Amino acid sequence: MQLLAAKGRVNIQAQSDDLSMSSQQNLDIQSSEGKVTVSANQELILACGGAYIKLSGGNIELGCPGQILLKSTNMQKMGPTSLDIASVEMPRGFGGGFILTDEAGVPQPSTPYRLTTAEGDILQGITDENGKTAPVNTSIPSVVKVEFGKVKIHGEQNDKISGI
Repeated sequence: MQLLAAKGRVNIQAQSDDLSMSSQQNLDIQSSEGKVTVSANQELILACGGAYIKLSGGNIELGCPGQILLKSTNMQKMGPTSLDIASVEMPRGFGGGFILTDEAGVPQPSTPYRLTTAEGDILQGITDENGKTAPVNTSIPSVVKVEFGKVKIHGEQNDKISGI
């Protein structure tokens, strides 16, 4: 499987949970003409064979079961400094529910409904005592098809009234 973009940016996000990448063989991260930036708000750990580099709370911790070899022509010890990188702001998404009322504006409790998002996600249930549906959430603003009245819920087929 390949994910390719011949032109333009590719952005992959887990907006409300973890994102995990794993490989049984090699995992290669490269930038052919730019830089690679890895940042974390709380802690960043690079580990291999029991050795590790941990960045946390403004500190750098090195640890290993063997030796630390420093190979360089020169080494300078300078005063403290820091680099602030802006955190990624995750979109909160869009959401809301519906309230089913009659022509007089009186909420209609215990009414079966089905909500279908533009992405094809389906949420169905029965309105609560205030005529409210469960909230429906989407990552971008989109049209939600609302069906209410006698709809197919839990395998029972009935007539339905639709609205958008």
